[in-house]
Amino acid sequence: MNGLVLVDKPVGPSSFDLVKKLRSRYGVKAGHAGTLDPQASGLLLCLLGPSTRLARYLVGLDKRYETEIRLGLRTTTGDGEGEALEETEVALRERIEALEGEVELPVPQASAVKIRGERAYRLQRRGIPVEMPMRRSTVHALSIRRYAPPLVELDLHVSSGTYVRALADVLGGHCRTIRRTAVGPFRVEDANEEIVLPPLAALVHLPEQHLSDDEIALVRAGRAIDGGGEGSIALWDDGGLVAVGQAADGTIRPETVLRPQ
Repeated sequence: MNGLVLVDKPVGPSSFDLVKKLRSRYGVKAGHAGTLDPQASGLLLCLLGPSTRLARYLVGLDKRYETEIRLGLRTTTGDGEGEALEETEVALRERIEALEGEVELPVPQASAVKIRGERAYRLQRRGIPVEMPMRRSTVHALSIRRYAPPLVELDLHVSSGTYVRALADVLGGHCRTIRRTAVGPFRVEDANEEIVLPPLAALVHLPEQHLSDDEIALVRAGRAIDGGGEGSIALWDDGGLVAVGQAADGTIRPETVLRPQ
């Protein structure tokens, strides 16, 4: 079993819980390409078998979220699970819409980012104060679905690594719900744990090149082939994905070979 599974994660279990479930179900190695907090729901990209090596080409994709934010009250975790931290002025529509574009946000302490070799959320649970790093993110699009203070519902299209809870915190509020509706070209409405998409389908966002028999032999041996473009490129034959290469200066060098000799 080898490929991509689109999972609609419910609120409650961790991303690793879902990965363990797939590992047991299909009897192969499994992993994910970007975690979701237990209190968040939505699309989780899971990879099976040799395709777990493709995660590096998926983690940087843009994300889309739906979130309901309770304005006027910040919490220790940026969501409803945390303790009340302070009451704030309820953000107006103009302030919310002004978040669109480049933003500098602190990583939430309730995140899985490692600080001094340990997950930040574990340090928080032990009451250890930590200065969290700042992260530059891009809010490509922000749409207010409903503004009914102190609640606001947003549709967000953001760059990889953007913490929705950090956006809520900047607005002086906290997230009541977070749902990831898309990762790159993949949509949560297409999620189905019973369907394993072929490895090539996991790289639909990349340019691709069909290989001749001679090129297949070269790629499997780790040797470069002729080809245009720049950056990652999916290399395939009639049997599916052979490898992912890096294109530059008129050549493509194999980087991740899924079907070696």
